[in-house]
Amino acid sequence: MKKALIFLHKWLGVVLALFFLMWFASGVVLYFVPFPSLTPVERLQALPALQLPPGCCLTAEEAARRAGLRFSEARMGMAGADPVWRLLAHEGQGAAAPHWRTLDAHSGALRPPLSDAQAAAVAEAFSGRRAQHAERLERDQWTVPQGLDPYRPLVKVALVGEDGLELYVSPDAAEVVRDTRRAERFWNWLGAVPHWIYPTVLRQFPAAWHHAVVWLSLPATLLALSGVVLGIWQLFLNRSRWIPYRKFWLRWHHIAGLAAGIFTLTWICSGLLSMNPFGVFSARGATADERLRWAGQPTEARLDPAEALRQANRQGVAARELELLHVAGQPWYRLQSAEGQLLVRAEMRDPGQAIAALPAATVQSLLAALRPEAGAPTMRRIDSYDDLYYAREAADPNTRHTRPLPVWRADWTDGVAAFADPASARILLRSDASGRWQRVLYHGLHSLDFAPLLARPWLRHALVLGFSLLGIGLCATSCVIAWRALVPSRRRQASAAAAGALRPQRQSESAPAAHPARARKAL
Repeated sequence: MKKALIFLHKWLGVVLALFFLMWFASGVVLYFVPFPSLTPVERLQALPALQLPPGCCLTAEEAARRAGLRFSEARMGMAGADPVWRLLAHEGQGAAAPHWRTLDAHSGALRPPLSDAQAAAVAEAFSGRRAQHAERLERDQWTVPQGLDPYRPLVKVALVGEDGLELYVSPDAAEVVRDTRRAERFWNWLGAVPHWIYPTVLRQFPAAWHHAVVWLSLPATLLALSGVVLGIWQLFLNRSRWIPYRKFWLRWHHIAGLAAGIFTLTWICSGLLSMNPFGVFSARGATADERLRWAGQPTEARLDPAEALRQANRQGVAARELELLHVAGQPWYRLQSAEGQLLVRAEMRDPGQAIAALPAATVQSLLAALRPEAGAPTMRRIDSYDDLYYAREAADPNTRHTRPLPVWRADWTDGVAAFADPASARILLRSDASGRWQRVLYHGLHSLDFAPLLARPWLRHALVLGFSLLGIGLCATSCVIAWRALVPSRRRQASAAAAGALRPQRQSESAPAAHPARARKAL
């Protein structure tokens, strides 16, 4: 059995050694330079303040009716000097994917998609810089994620500046949806792109990309597991010596494997689990039924958005975007700025007072009704992060948008937990028993984002970097051994070919010359 295990480990290593070296080296880069994205703070800070004169605007429902659209999300913002509704519209029948469309907030007229020149003007207003070049595209390396599909096609606008800023504008939504800079593009070619196997030619086909990563990670996990087993076998079951190898590279491969083998195994296995192979983990968001119970039977908004904006301005929030929400059958306007947000009820034409968050009783009743089949949950308000709800960068300004505090937590007896934010009136996270395993086996083992380490960022950084350097050393020895396993056969083939080419020449050189007398006799 040991010989079979050595054979398996050797030839899997020959095939995958370079992949492991690439994954470890690119993982270090990715840890410090994430994939490009437009963060909530960047987006809200760059948006112009809402300018809504009294009685200026239709409600989202009125505008959608006039345009003949159905929608699931609605946001109001400015397009130049004009207020517009941006609707995530469901056009036609069947399973057609929703798409963002822009409607004039005065008339409800559907605005045509932006031209390249108009998209460049949007990018200039967003960045405060002059546009150099605009290019229309469906996707490129920095816009391959499916989350951007409702905004496509896109216009990439290069802007003046030493940092090489490029903005991606959606012509249909008339807004910027992504930004990249030269430095992060460079580092991502060394980080996220190789680490995630993320070239555009593959990533544009999500199913093919998923299968490619899974079926590459499975033998990689087997390689790491066989290496750990062999290392332990040699360490504890070899009575002659702990390190049985005398050759330099084999010896140091064994030593590096003892030092980094367990981390390599947990890291590659957790990387495999990040793809949720074969659906081993359930989704972390609320189910469709739970979202419907949270929203309730929709009631049409009647409040003029300008009145809601006036309420927000009175409380010191210079809103840059207004979002329509439905909670417990009631329509609400959520008004956001980069610094804060407020909620205003919208089912009446007379505005109520803007509030900072939903009342505790409302949130508790919504959570209690979220899963009626599971019984009554236990609920508590949490003011600090816990085992499921946490932020890797608590000091990041974007955290108050992505992982705000305080939130309400509901726990059911079947192991399901849900977290609701009263300030944004949203369900932020939903986790069941498989989600708890995912928290440890993927997030914990792959990123070392356990609570004690998140509380000590310097220690977490040191451990990630130290383990990664050990992994790089292990993979470097693997690459040398793999090369030496392949080179001898190549040399033999080359030597045989060279010998075959020289043999006729040598035979002719070594053949005895004909005797002159015999030659004359033959003549």
